[in-house]
Amino acid sequence: MDEIMEFLKACKTSFVATCGGDQPYVRPQGFSMIYNGSLCFCTADEKATSKELKANPNVEISAANGTKFIRIRGKAEFQGQDAAEKALEMMPQLAQMVRPGKFEIFAVKGGTAVIADLTTGESKTIAL
Repeated sequence: MDEIMEFLKACKTSFVATCGGDQPYVRPQGFSMIYNGSLCFCTADEKATSKELKANPNVEISAANGTKFIRIRGKAEFQGQDAAEKALEMMPQLAQMVRPGKFEIFAVKGGTAVIADLTTGESKTIAL
């Protein structure tokens, strides 16, 4: 899990893919953390991302750094208020982006993270 977090921090921005009906949606994301041993990301309960993940929890997150990329795939499981408070402690500026009480954290569970290099073809799969 540490390797995944190090890679995401180096990338700075990742992209979260969800599905609303039969339409895919991809959105930029700038926050990730490990909470209770799970890889977590944030959204707000009033956002389409939250609604889409609650209707269909399948999620994929991708980021790139030079010729290397990561693809994280699994099911979103929303965490409780404790996780949201931890995220706000880690990155207080998140509170300026989301109305009070609307901030949510979801963990990606039951999936994999693949870190690969486009030039060498090397890849590593990490179970979540």
